[in-house]
Amino acid sequence: MFPPHWRHTSLAMLDDTVDVVLVGGGITGCGVLLDAAQRGLRVLLVERGDIASGTSSRSSKLVHGGLRYLKQMQFRITRLACRERDRMLALDPHLVHPIRFLYPAFRGDRTPGWQVDLGLWMYDRLTARPEKHTQLDLGEVSELVPGLETDGLDRGLAYTDAMADDARLTLAVAATAHAYGAGVLTRCEALEAVRDATGRAVGLVVRDLETGATHRIGARLVVNASGVWTDAVRERLGIEGRRVRPSRGIHLILPSELLPLSMAVSFPAPDDGRPIFLIPHPEGILLGTTDHFHEGDLDDPRPTEDEVGYLLRAAAAAFPDRGVDRSKVRGAFAGLRPILDIHVDDPSEASREEDIWEENGVLTVSGGKLTTWRSTAEEAVDAILERLPEERTRHVARCMTKGTPLAGLAPRDLGSRLQDARGLEPAVAEGMARRLGGLSWSAILLARGRSELRPLRPGLDLCAAEVRAHSRWSAVLHLEDLLLRRVRLGMWEPETAASLLPALRPILRRELGWSFKDWQHERERFLTALEAWTLEGIRN
Repeated sequence: MFPPHWRHTSLAMLDDTVDVVLVGGGITGCGVLLDAAQRGLRVLLVERGDIASGTSSRSSKLVHGGLRYLKQMQFRITRLACRERDRMLALDPHLVHPIRFLYPAFRGDRTPGWQVDLGLWMYDRLTARPEKHTQLDLGEVSELVPGLETDGLDRGLAYTDAMADDARLTLAVAATAHAYGAGVLTRCEALEAVRDATGRAVGLVVRDLETGATHRIGARLVVNASGVWTDAVRERLGIEGRRVRPSRGIHLILPSELLPLSMAVSFPAPDDGRPIFLIPHPEGILLGTTDHFHEGDLDDPRPTEDEVGYLLRAAAAAFPDRGVDRSKVRGAFAGLRPILDIHVDDPSEASREEDIWEENGVLTVSGGKLTTWRSTAEEAVDAILERLPEERTRHVARCMTKGTPLAGLAPRDLGSRLQDARGLEPAVAEGMARRLGGLSWSAILLARGRSELRPLRPGLDLCAAEVRAHSRWSAVLHLEDLLLRRVRLGMWEPETAASLLPALRPILRRELGWSFKDWQHERERFLTALEAWTLEGIRN
């Protein structure tokens, strides 16, 4: 996805003025990067952490139209998101997968089943895909979602949305942009704006956090796409005032064997009627989510005890005989949504639409959703072109992202093909296909013997050859990049991720050139970061 020399290539761009320097390596920033690069602009992205290390690795992993937005009469964002969801399902089947949802409506619910049925009928009208919502009888509900409380069930409503690994999707966008000539500098912090005599921003001063070196980047336009850090970056660039109010959502990780679901389930929480979901992934069950305005540390959001209790009560009420309690939770994490500050009391009522505005040569893009990254990027680059000199825009191409598949494109049956062609164990083949896509074929060639194509440990779907591939081609600089955002083991099974470090040490030291001292530092750094994904990291 990224060539081994990706960072050196990007650093070389600092020697000349670029058209656009972007701050923020989440889905919005990476989307703008790809769109701008495809159109022929010279563009460089700087990100203080890793690609997708903020909101874009801590979401609900849903690529969806947003059924609840229909209830709030937000028809534009719902229509747009449905269109973009369907586009990703068509263009990026290696990253975005359809998933069937069940909504069990009960007699006496705050939102009657007939209203949900009507909303789903409207949802159906917004997509050209053949899957439409249907009603399930009691037997079908019990078979597909064993253990679900069905006493008082009015109707079971099934509909289709989509899901993706958010971090992997964002990385694929960044890698595709880099292939089109864009620069990507992770672990590079924006310090201040460079301004001309009129006070207009004409570049950035940045610090390379890997080397400590400070660089001055000349740019015709500075773009702030830093998500929940929008106002913090604006302040660094000399701009005052609040425009974004972060909202916190938390998720819990449950083992698949606890709730053997054949489809995802969405149901109202008994505390307040908010929609809660349980989504089966190959690695486990994702339980979420909450929605509260966040006033704490933006760099290290954590779940609270009240939020964990809220989700567990909801899941236990929906599955009363499954023993859903705190002892079954494998992991927990919090993410922050960049909600535009429109002075609402409930973040769930706030719009998820994006906004774009300019302040003294700094163009800010904020708001939006994981699902709508392509349309947000197109809108942002159109705004960029309006502000660039004519000699730089005269030969610029039109937006092409809506027809561009992302890096790693592979057939849906890639796992089976890897098994047939290379004799991989089914779990290893499916895991490799899911995380590497088309790069899986190259990963196999890195194996130093058949043992490196077998699981690193019984029960895992990760092998040494895949670790080598991520180390070489996935822009990995640190151990946390690998385990929290490339293979996601730190999210799905934090204890397993920590226990696997001895097996990973010889591979990573060789691949990344780490000394013994480097490894010790990386180990401690990772274990510190890992706490935020565990029950031990929960705050009162």
